[in-house]
Amino acid sequence: MQQYPHAKTQVKLPVLLFLKLVGPPVVLYFENPEEVYNELIEVMKSANDKAPKLIEKKANGPVKNIAFLDTQIASVALQEETHVSY
Repeated sequence: MQQYPHAKTQVKLPVLLFLKLVGPPVVLYFENPEEVYNELIEVMKSANDKAPKLIEKKANGPVKNIAFLDTQIASVALQEETHVSY
């Protein structure tokens, strides 16, 4: 049984982008987070220190635009967030 029967839950799936030399991850919200996650994994795999590429993403959350070099990606993750509203 649900503790708050009239509560509405919403699940969001942000992309966490860990950049080298930056402490906390950058939290990015997209319409299609799994697609962006897979794209960033491929970018990480093909990154070349001798010829870095500039990556620019437009997101839907508090961070609207972000640009970074492909060689600066340390890691990428998906994190499920549950928001409860009454």
